[in-house]
This record gives sequence, structure tokens and C-alpha cells, in this order.
Amino acid sequence: MTRRVTPVRNDPEQWHPAPLALALAAGLAAGTAGAATFTVVNVDDSGTGSLRAAISDANAAGGSNTITFAIPGDGPHVIALASPLPAVGGTLTVDGYSQPGSVPNTRSPDQGGLDAQLMIELVGSGSHGFTIQGGQVSLTLQGLAMHGFSDAIIGNNGGPNASHLTLYGNYIGTQVDGSALPSVGNTGSAVRCGFSSAQVGGTQPWQRNLLSGNGGAGVLANGPVVVEGNLIGTDASGTLAIPNGMANNWGGIIVGSRTGVRIGGTDAAARNVISGNRPIGIGLWASFGPGGSVGSFEIKGNYIGTDWSGRQPLPNGFPQLGAAQAGGGIQVQGGDGSALPIGGFGEGEANLIAFNTGAGIIAGTNVSTAAFDSRANLVHHNRGAGRANIDIGPPGPTPNDSGDADTGSNGVQNAPEIIAASQSGNQLTVTYRVDSDVANATYPLRVDFHADVAGGAGAWLTQDSYPEASAQQQRTVTLLVPAGMRAIPFVATATDAGGRTSELSTAFDVIFEDGFE
Repeated sequence: MTRRVTPVRNDPEQWHPAPLALALAAGLAAGTAGAATFTVVNVDDSGTGSLRAAISDANAAGGSNTITFAIPGDGPHVIALASPLPAVGGTLTVDGYSQPGSVPNTRSPDQGGLDAQLMIELVGSGSHGFTIQGGQVSLTLQGLAMHGFSDAIIGNNGGPNASHLTLYGNYIGTQVDGSALPSVGNTGSAVRCGFSSAQVGGTQPWQRNLLSGNGGAGVLANGPVVVEGNLIGTDASGTLAIPNGMANNWGGIIVGSRTGVRIGGTDAAARNVISGNRPIGIGLWASFGPGGSVGSFEIKGNYIGTDWSGRQPLPNGFPQLGAAQAGGGIQVQGGDGSALPIGGFGEGEANLIAFNTGAGIIAGTNVSTAAFDSRANLVHHNRGAGRANIDIGPPGPTPNDSGDADTGSNGVQNAPEIIAASQSGNQLTVTYRVDSDVANATYPLRVDFHADVAGGAGAWLTQDSYPEASAQQQRTVTLLVPAGMRAIPFVATATDAGGRTSELSTAFDVIFEDGFE
């Protein structure tokens, strides 16, 4: 008898499922030694041709293996699991897109939500879904809908032997069509990462995941992870909220890792939409997991609190506006004394953090003296206590103190005081001071100027370096602003050389060169 190995899809435009007639009832198509394809041909919970049997057979075979699907009849096909699946060993790809009728997503983040048509729906009975235990294991899941589990995917805590996870094109916590379930999708998190490395989503349309409706987090990571191109907390259209965090107040993405973490990227294709979650979009929680202080980190180019277009509100936070400081866009807890960079000054690096029911960026009272360095982010229309868009220390705007002697998260860095400003063409002349004694801040300070949007930070305009020689003194500088920009109100932040960013200054109206506002 001739046995065929069904190829794994690399490019959805070039890949075609094997005809059903070629699927083997036994579920095994043997290839070269150490590599085999196991085909699921029914929706049974166990037995020959089932998903459970395919995982067990792949584990027994060792090497690098693939599970494909060729279930007869029109889909979607529901595989109801009454008990936990076998833990994955070795290298395994589970390819839901191999099921005839499956169509990968074709839309980029700039084109809207997701239009994938998934044909394999895994429904759990309250236990974990896919698990990895031990090292030397690599799991790739693509084209699957998963709900009814505790944690849908869970890994061990790393260790000397590497374990890897890749998630492409899955809907985890929602209906197979990307709409909300009648109750919570998974009681735990969609992805609980204790892997040596994890890739959640990607920059190709077919790689984008939908991670929504989970009682825990969309992504809960205590190890290196890249999260890009996903919808987290929305429906498949990217316009309606299906919150993560409803069961335990975690939110969209919760991270407690030191290094190797990237959320979003400079390419628009890497943009995550992290919106609609309860109570926060992204939590940087140093207290989570063993050795969990937050160190080097990238959060760039994401939409946090908006729909896919960046124009309509889809807030993270509690339903009642300003209910607590804990709700909002990005929250920092704990820390190891080094500031976490959020955003960047390069093209595509700034995050849009808007419309959240709490503050846009939050560092509470339990944070190290250096918590976050906000770089060129658009942070506006957030409704935290006192309408704070950037909130450090106790909830609400923190007034400047003499010499900046107070202590706490981000050193409770004083914000700039704008004294005068005028514009001529693309030149902005500003007189300002920062009341920070050299004993209480690390000089030089970076002063960033943003267009004012409802008291928040709109487009980043320019920056100045405030030297130690000018400490606590007025400084007048002429700075270049984007060509064609009309004189508009602006706000500013101060960030010391240790990466401690202040709250936003009071908005200041620019005076035209003729003296009229």
C-alpha cells in the first residue's frame, strides 16, 4: 500500500489540502524516518482517526511530525474533548487549515478585522487544552478555534532544555466565526507562556490570531515572547469588545519576563489591537512568576483602547469611567530599577493609547523608582482619576513639588512648566523650566513636546535636552516642528536620564508670531 505524507502549508496561496480520498482511516501517513503526518478523519474524542490518537501517535513516533485534518462533510467540525489531551512531546505542527473548506485570513491590520473561515473547533470540558511539558519540545498551532478549556495552551517554565510555541491564525476564546460565546470562552488564559520562546501571531495576514473572551489574559507570559498582528479583546471585525480578564481582572496581555519580549513592532503589519479588555490592555507585572522582574522590553506600534482603525473608542478598563487606577491602557507593577521603554521616536514606533476608562499609562504606588520611559506615544482621551492620561503614584494628576524631592514610582518626576511659547513658520520658541534638583533627578532631562488633544498627548512634535547647568532655571529654546503645522496648544513631559517619565504638563496655547492667539 502506498502511503502519502500531506505537506504542511507554508504559503496559504500555494497550499491545497490533500483530497479526502487520500486520507487514511488509520490516521497515519508515514514518511521519512523521524517525520510523519497523522491525519484526523473524525470528530471522536478518542480512538482511531481522532485528534487524541494523532497526538499520542506523534509522541510515540518522535521527531518532527504534523497533524492534518480531513474530516468528511461540511464544516465547521466540532471536536468535543471530555478529558485533557496528551501533553505534546517532540516537534509537532497541528494544522487546522489543512481541513477542506478552511480559508486563512487575508486582511492586514490596516485593512480591518479578520476574515478567516475556520473549520476545526476544539471544545474542552474545563481542563487545559494543549500542554507542553519538559524540554526539546516545539508546538505550532494554526487555523484552530478553541474554547471551553481552562488555559487553552500552556507551557512549562522553560529551563535548560528549550521549548517553543508558535500560534498562527487561531481564534481562542470565541465562537468559530469570531463572535462572542454565551459565557466566558476559556476560564483561564488563551495562552499561558512558560516557554523558552513563543511567537504569537506574525506580520503575514494568515498569521494573525484572535485572542478574546478568556477569563484570564489573552497572553500570559513569563518568558520570551513576540506578540504581533493580533486582535486581543475584540471580535473578529475588530469593532466590538469581547473582553479578556473577566474572571480575574487580568486583561489583554500580562508579562512578567525580564527579556526577549516584543509586543507589536515598527511595521504596521505587526500592530496589535489590544482593546476591550478588563481591566487593562497590557500589564507589566514584575511580581508574576519566578524571577519575574521586567527588564528590556519593546512595546511599539500598537492600538490600545481603540478599534482596528484607531478612530473609534473600544476601551480597556472597567465599565464605569474612572473607577480605579488599575483599569486602563498599560499598567506597570513592581520592577527591577530599570525603566521600561514604551514606544519610540522612529517611524511606526509610537503606540496609540486612547479612550481607555482608566489612565493611558499607569505606574502605581507599588512600582520601583524607575518604571517606564514613554517615547512619542499618543496618549489621549483616557479617563483615569482626574482625567490623567499618564498617571504615576496615587490615582489622579500629581502636582509638581519644590525641587522634586518626593519619591515613588518613576521618582514622581516633575512635569515641565511652560512659561511662554510662540511659533514662526516651522520654528517653535518655548520658554520652560523643570523644577528638579540635581540631587533628585538624573540629568540631562529629555523634554518631549506633543500636540495637545483634550489635555492628552497627540502627535509628537519635537524634543529638547534640558542640561544640568539649567536645572530648575528657565530655558528658552527654538525648536523645529513638522512643516505646515499651525500654532496649536501643546503639552510636554520630562524624562530623566534614568528613563523616568513625568505626567503630562498643563496644556499651553502657542502664540502666533504677530502676537495674536
